[in-house]
Order: sequence, then structure tokens, then C-alpha cells
Amino acid sequence: MNVCFSASVFTLLLAGFYGLMEGFRTTEDIKKTAALVSRRFDERGRENALRKREAIRMRADRDGLWARLDRALVYSGIDRVIPGITVEKFAAAVIAACAFIFITSGLAGGIISGAVCTAVFLFSVYACVKLLEIRNLRRTGEDLPRLLDLLGSYAASGAVYSNIFGQISIYMNEPLRTVFDECGAEGRLSGDMSLALLTMADKIEHPQFKQLIRNMEITSRHSEDIAGLVSDTRRSLRDYLKESSDRKAMLRESAINMVLLLVMGYAVLAISASLSETYVSSVMFSSIPGRITLGVIGAVLMMYFAQAASLYK
Repeated sequence: MNVCFSASVFTLLLAGFYGLMEGFRTTEDIKKTAALVSRRFDERGRENALRKREAIRMRADRDGLWARLDRALVYSGIDRVIPGITVEKFAAAVIAACAFIFITSGLAGGIISGAVCTAVFLFSVYACVKLLEIRNLRRTGEDLPRLLDLLGSYAASGAVYSNIFGQISIYMNEPLRTVFDECGAEGRLSGDMSLALLTMADKIEHPQFKQLIRNMEITSRHSEDIAGLVSDTRRSLRDYLKESSDRKAMLRESAINMVLLLVMGYAVLAISASLSETYVSSVMFSSIPGRITLGVIGAVLMMYFAQAASLYK
């Protein structure tokens, strides 16, 4: 009886010990599997981050009409007003609208009238996009001194970027308010604050803002204090504002010259209409000098908007 009992106890102890060893082995397998999965996720995250960084770099380096249109949709804020808009969709919509305007205007007043109305529409789209870019550039320039003050205050407290951007954004105007909120959210979700900062810099056209955010990205990777960065940026901003003031004076002179050109062009067309005893609109759209004048005025307006949009570049 004692022998049977001892054998049973020994068997149970052996089985328990074996089960415990198997449990340890299973736990080790689970840990190895979890570590492998974690490494794969980390590698995939790094690959995605590298792809995004390369996309940002290529976007900044690309040139040509298609690339400029892509940047214009971002810098003007149209991509935020119309979520999901792309260069292809925008171009398709403009081409479809041009075709509709040309056909309807051509049927009503002839091919020349259709071409003029289409050109006016294209110029209106161009002017609208440029005006939106100019508005965002001006607002960004106005918010930069306040942004530097806030960054200096939070830097003194030792706060990290991902925590302060949400607090900074409430003091900013658009478009900085939205991009700071998006940057803070992306940094908290992905854990890659460096990539979030590069993405934010790619959304704003202002050169001083781009320089500031890219320098912040460097400090985020090297865990450096941003107090010195804020001080250096303030000095750079003062020099930039002085240069910008001179360029604004030149722009005002260009605006005065453009208005004088428009008045002189209208006066010439009015005199021509009076001599031919017809309407100014007839001379403007039906005669060769009138069409040449319209073309010159359109080219001057486009050059003015391009100069105004490049004021902060």
C-alpha cells in the first residue's frame, strides 16, 4: 500500500514538474514570438517613416507645372477645405469647367468670345489660388513672433513638443492652428515626432517657418534645448522682416503702376470706341488692338499676383 502511494505521489510530482517545464518553454516561445512580431512592426514602422521622409524630400525638390500645382493646393489650404482633393481631380475639374464655358460662350457669341471667357475663368482660378496663398503667407508671418514667444516660454518649463503643440495652437490663427494640432496628434499617435515636424514644415510655404520647424526637428532627435534655437530664430526673423518691408514697398509701387496701366488701357479703348462710334466692349472683344490690350493686361495681372505670392519667399 505504501509502495503504491509513494509511486503515485512520485508520478504526480514528475508530471507536475514536466508540466512546469513545458509551461516555461511555452512562455519562452510566446516571448520570442512577441519579440519577433515587435521587431517586424518596428521595421515596418521605420520603413514607412523612411518612405514618408523620402516623399517629403522629393516633393520639395520636384519642379514643373504639376509639382507647383501640387504645392499650391497645400499652401493655399484648398486641400484642407476640400478633403481628398488631388492634383488630378483639381485639374480634371478645371478642364471640365473650361470646356463647358468655351462651348456655351462659343455658341452664344462665337469662338473668340468663348476663348476670352475661358481665359478669364482660368485667370480667376489662378488669382483665387494665389490670393489664398498670399493670405496664408501673411497670417503665418504675423504669427511667427507670437510663436517664438510661446516656444521660449514652454522651453523654459522643459515641456516636450508633443505636449505643447496643442497648447500653442489655441493662440495661433489659421493655417498654423490646424497644422500644429495635426502635428501634435500625429506625434502622439506614431511616436515619431521628427517625422511629424517634417510633415508640418511641408504644409506651410513661409521660409522662416520652414527653417524654424526643421531646426526643431533636429533638436527633437538630439534632445537639445530649444531656448538657443528660439533666440537665433528671433535674430534671423528681424533681418527677414526688414528685407520683407523693402519688398512690400516695391510691391506697392508695382500696384500703383499696374493701376495706371489699367487706366491707360481703358482710356485707349474708350478713345478708339469713340472714333469708331461703337461701344468699348465691342472694341475690346472684337478688334485686334482690343484683344492685344486684354492679353497685356492679363499678363501684367498674373505677374503682379506671382510677385505678391513670392513676397515672403
